[in-house]
Amino acid sequence: MIHWLTQSHDVVPQTAVHGQPLRFLSDSEAERLAALPNNKQRRDWLLGRWTAKRLLQTVIWETNGTTVPLDLITVKNVASGMPTIESQLPLVDGQFSLSLSQADGQVLVTAVAKPNWPIGAQIDPIRPRSEEYINDCFTEKELALVRQVKGVERDVLVAAVCSAKTAVRQALKLDPSIDSRALSCLVDPEKRPSDTWVPFKIRYDNSRLPQPAPHLSGWWRTLDQFVLTLVVQQ
Repeated sequence: MIHWLTQSHDVVPQTAVHGQPLRFLSDSEAERLAALPNNKQRRDWLLGRWTAKRLLQTVIWETNGTTVPLDLITVKNVASGMPTIESQLPLVDGQFSLSLSQADGQVLVTAVAKPNWPIGAQIDPIRPRSEEYINDCFTEKELALVRQVKGVERDVLVAAVCSAKTAVRQALKLDPSIDSRALSCLVDPEKRPSDTWVPFKIRYDNSRLPQPAPHLSGWWRTLDQFVLTLVVQQ
């Protein structure tokens, strides 16, 4: 099962920038927070940690009937930027795969109860994007779908494709230098979701990838002025 949660800055417990560490942080996280250079980075970082910890706390309670204190869950980032989970508790440590994305003060976190599992999530604002950008980044199949709609519907579809491609790149841990046209995320323009997740198709050009990619399943939806996507190996 895929678990997800989205939140904004106003739900994060407040504290003075140079005050006492927040109680939901582990010791290493409190040190990391203190080392961040400015208030914006601290706010964004706290939003991601708070949301990831609340999601995991809820999932663990639903599956094990145990309420894990948030400060016993440590969310770290590996060299690739992907988040990992550490804890002194065996039912938490290394038991989950996580993906986290932020945009304009909103965060999306997804998790599966499987270690080292391909998963990706992305949240993107709905806004106009130039034809030049789309032509440079989209495959012919993606372009064919985008050309079927105009106006706001086009902006939504383009945001969905961009978001989906980024989520796939996260799940596959692709290097940024890999051409975005090595993969296609085919979002049906006639099925715009609102409060439900709708599947989309993922296709690869393995000749452009460093190794053959596993089969991933993907879903997307809208939330206010954002598009949310998630992908996972099933």
